[in-house]
Amino acid sequence: MAKYILSIISVLLLIGFVSCDDEKKATNGQGYLYLGIEKNVTLQTKAVDPVLSVAILNAAEDTVKYIADFEAEKADEGILLDAGSYQVVVASGKKDSAAWELPNFYGKTECDIKTNQVTSAKVTCKIANTKVTVDYSDDFKKYFTDYSTTVSNISGSLTFVKGETRGGYFAPETLLALLKLTNTDGEQFELKREYADIQERYHYKLYFKLSGDPETPDDSGEAGGKFDDITIDERADTVIVSIPIKVEDLENIKAPELKLEGFGENNSLEAKEGEFADNILKAIASCGIEKLLVTIQSDSLNNRVGIQSFDLASLDAATREKLESIHFPVQSVKSETDTLTFDLTAMSNALKSFDESIQTHNFTFTITDAKTQEQSISFSYSVKPNVAVITKEIATMNIWSTFTFFSGESDSDEGFGFEYKKVSDSEWTPVTVASKNKDGKTFSAFVKGLASNTEYEYRAVGQDNDGKIEGNIISFKTDYANIKEGKECVPNLDFDDWYTDDPKSAWFLGVNSGSRFWDSGNKGANTMTSINPTSKEASIIADVEENKAAAKLESKKVGAVIFDVFAAGNIYTGSFVKAVVGLSAAKSGAELDFGQPYEGGRPTKLIGYYRYSPVKVNWNSYKELNNGDMDKCSVYIALCDWTAPFRVNTKEQKFVDFNDKSIIAYGELDDAKYQEAKVDKNGYKQFEIDIKYRDLTRKPTYILIVASASKYGDYFTGGEGSTLYIDEFELQYDYNPASFVGTSLEGLAE
Repeated sequence: MAKYILSIISVLLLIGFVSCDDEKKATNGQGYLYLGIEKNVTLQTKAVDPVLSVAILNAAEDTVKYIADFEAEKADEGILLDAGSYQVVVASGKKDSAAWELPNFYGKTECDIKTNQVTSAKVTCKIANTKVTVDYSDDFKKYFTDYSTTVSNISGSLTFVKGETRGGYFAPETLLALLKLTNTDGEQFELKREYADIQERYHYKLYFKLSGDPETPDDSGEAGGKFDDITIDERADTVIVSIPIKVEDLENIKAPELKLEGFGENNSLEAKEGEFADNILKAIASCGIEKLLVTIQSDSLNNRVGIQSFDLASLDAATREKLESIHFPVQSVKSETDTLTFDLTAMSNALKSFDESIQTHNFTFTITDAKTQEQSISFSYSVKPNVAVITKEIATMNIWSTFTFFSGESDSDEGFGFEYKKVSDSEWTPVTVASKNKDGKTFSAFVKGLASNTEYEYRAVGQDNDGKIEGNIISFKTDYANIKEGKECVPNLDFDDWYTDDPKSAWFLGVNSGSRFWDSGNKGANTMTSINPTSKEASIIADVEENKAAAKLESKKVGAVIFDVFAAGNIYTGSFVKAVVGLSAAKSGAELDFGQPYEGGRPTKLIGYYRYSPVKVNWNSYKELNNGDMDKCSVYIALCDWTAPFRVNTKEQKFVDFNDKSIIAYGELDDAKYQEAKVDKNGYKQFEIDIKYRDLTRKPTYILIVASASKYGDYFTGGEGSTLYIDEFELQYDYNPASFVGTSLEGLAE
């Protein structure tokens, strides 16, 4: 079978070995590990060039060396390691994430490092996930004016819209395909399919055709049938899944429906034990019911009764007895057309709370009809104990690094409020609440000034004729700030530590190549000439105690034999991929990976110092900057939920769209705001960037911080000589009113 295989191998020749051995000697108890790279790309579709990371783990499985991009960071010299046993792990992409054209490669090997010896290692990396593409026959495209297929499984989902030709990569697990159709009469249909036998390193081509299509050899199968027409091309590791559809049957295919009655927002109900009002679920299946799977997530029902999931269409006697014990409305599920009504009222009133706290019971009904179409609905019951004061759980997304929200319920109209403390403390801190919420039962409070990454507990309090009443205790842990497990999530924000292999070549932020989190366009500029638009600055630094260095970003002309190119001094969280050198400035540029993985909390401000000396634009024009206008600098931050860095290509003008929904929060420096600001003795101004949130339901997976001496340097626009110094950046995590304008957190008490 043809496979996409990458091998990291030794590239040592005898002469090279002797040279290395002569030129440098390992210290006592150490040896050198040499790695090279070889690529064998034979995938039958678009070739990919993955970013391979290398992790070297010692016997205790601690990472002693990490290379984020082996191709970009490899050097002629080996890696110096203490003598001992190691694992070399190579990977790219994520196996558990659905992504376009981003396969996950993985491989590892073991090696032993010996004192004063050179060791080579070889790792073979193979694709660890599954590729999917979608196509349609010509007759299909003529009959339907619009169509799309959403493919999903445990790794996520991707929608193949009309005309989409890219491949999607998924975990090698059962695939679901939802086909949405609009015919020439404007009628809309939905068909859902499932394919279970999915293997890694295979390319699954989902091919939709009309039954009887003369261009396809097999017109068997019914509309709504399973993946029955399958061809495997062993030479290309391809599985062609042909899905026939009978046009005449479409009118009779209506997806199953599940409807709730008596439920509130988010399909949930909350009440004290035995006080739930009528609540009903209706199931409608015009094509008949093949399966009706019920899944329960409930500590009491799962553990005490022993019920987790069951199929009502195939129910054994033991499960039926358990269901009857909790008053579940068991009834017959027929194979023909069915409309079923489940009166859930008795069951909901039989649910219990435990430990004097609210217990949540979650149910999911999934109906599959005779045409394998599927529909699901989830709902929940929050059962409150029969006590006077109740403390409520805090939603995960409402727990920030230094602030959160308390909520409770009390039968009394007096003396209600909260108390909280660190788990390690003994004294409680009171929180006064002036009035209850509109419902007249619940009350809440916004609490700030908490310590990040700290375990707390809180309780609601009330009052009755006998005095103070204390509710149940709820524990929670505040989110991280910029420190997680003793390490900075965004390192080198102070710009103090720099390294270089050759000062004439390029400066990099960090203590060595293994710690690099930031990068710049130096490599691209130095491809043409030895010049450093971005470099360490040890003299002109912000007037801050123990400050050692700053970053100097200067826009310069990069000269070549045939032409000159404008290079803006810049620095960003991410990595430089490669320079694209053409026969002219217009055909040159660079590829950059913007963004670094981020595991910290959600910051609300980026603060720091900057000093900017612009000159007039003398290179090109873009947007509001014309030749002769004063240049502008740029400093911005974006929090994103990407699954991989964003590949910028300045030659093709492919840049991040900051209006995209993947951008959770964004903030940028307004230089005009600081024109009259006070400067320190070295000419620096202190700035604050408000990080403005657009979505409070997601946490960032990537962070992008960018600074440039010329705002439109990506478009080769700016002033030669514009210089930006930046220093002592810091992420802040306290509540910031400006961060939440237009969200549910706007206007909270200061």
